[in-house]
Amino acid sequence: MAKSTTKGKRGKAGRVHQDFPLWKHPSGRWCKKIKGRAHYFGKVDTDPDGVKALDKYLRDKDELLAGRKPKRPGQDGPTVLDLTESFLDTKWALVQSHELAETSFLDYKQTCAAVLGAIGRNRLLSDVHPEDFSRFRTKLAKRVGPVTLGNEINRIRVVFKFGYDAGMIEHPIRFGPGFKRPSKRVLRLERKKSGPRMLEAEELRAVLAKAKTPMTAAILLGINAGLGAADVARLRTSHVDLESGWLDFPRPKTGIDRRVPLWPETVAAIREALAKRPAPKAKADRGLVFVTKYGQPWVRISPVWKTEDDKVKGGVPLDAVGNEFCKLLKTTELKRPRLGFYALRHTLETIGGEAKDQVALDAVMGHARDDMASVYRERISDDRLRAVVGHVHGWLFPPKTKR
Repeated sequence: MAKSTTKGKRGKAGRVHQDFPLWKHPSGRWCKKIKGRAHYFGKVDTDPDGVKALDKYLRDKDELLAGRKPKRPGQDGPTVLDLTESFLDTKWALVQSHELAETSFLDYKQTCAAVLGAIGRNRLLSDVHPEDFSRFRTKLAKRVGPVTLGNEINRIRVVFKFGYDAGMIEHPIRFGPGFKRPSKRVLRLERKKSGPRMLEAEELRAVLAKAKTPMTAAILLGINAGLGAADVARLRTSHVDLESGWLDFPRPKTGIDRRVPLWPETVAAIREALAKRPAPKAKADRGLVFVTKYGQPWVRISPVWKTEDDKVKGGVPLDAVGNEFCKLLKTTELKRPRLGFYALRHTLETIGGEAKDQVALDAVMGHARDDMASVYRERISDDRLRAVVGHVHGWLFPPKTKR
């Protein structure tokens, strides 16, 4: 059998001889491909004849052929590392089938990294106790705010619940009485300290005055139709009827229908943005209303992939909408904590509520209520939707008084 002539960092790659089951990977490790996946059994430098690698392969072979993760020497059960790897593998499969957003996967990935750092990679799951979570929470609380802390605690609980549901542990993990999300009182105080997460009409007009095409259209879509930065980036020409002035765009986050009448100012801004839009770089992006000057989507995640040793790489979030909006807030001296593009949704919900039709406002925002009225309600009239967005329009663009 011909030997590989591929050169690695540590000499020639390829098989030692035909009867030896392992081969030298270009990275300088003993390797074997099992069930379409590469597995490694130590470095060639420290084991040039592959004796130790062969022993490890023979010890782990049956587990690998069965699709299971081999136990480490002396291990009495699955470790925290086993849990996080299995959890992320499951979530990655959901990303591949478009059932989980890449942003959510990245959040879980960061949470798992924090768990490994706080509790220990090789710690047995059966040896994890409430005091571990108590110390973990104390460290987190010093580093992040109450809202982020609550979200992180929720994700940590999801990870360890997965371990029980997947049969990795016989009993649910005990988190202890203190490993809870911050109370509503703490969240209210934090929100009060940060100030209102909305813009007043005069402030929003100042931002619009400084904005240029196509950011003007993005901002108007935010306050007129409640679109977030990711919604703006995913908006396609098929979602807007500029002749009739309507947007029909289910929320990508939840799939809830959203039909919104557009203001004349919003329609005009979208027309101008389309007229000046650069050519999209990818064929799949040709229908987008907005792309960057380089032809890329405004909000995206850099490609996520797995290396040969199963490490997840990439996945850097890029948000041109949020970045440009923050620049405008700084230019108008309106920047303050927790105030970003999503504040436009907060503003729409707040001002739109003054129209006294919460059902119509929920429809504009893409919110769904878990009540019987929502189950029985089959439609909401266009007049009710127009009344809500019309009220917000009058607030933002009040009629000029005659002298």
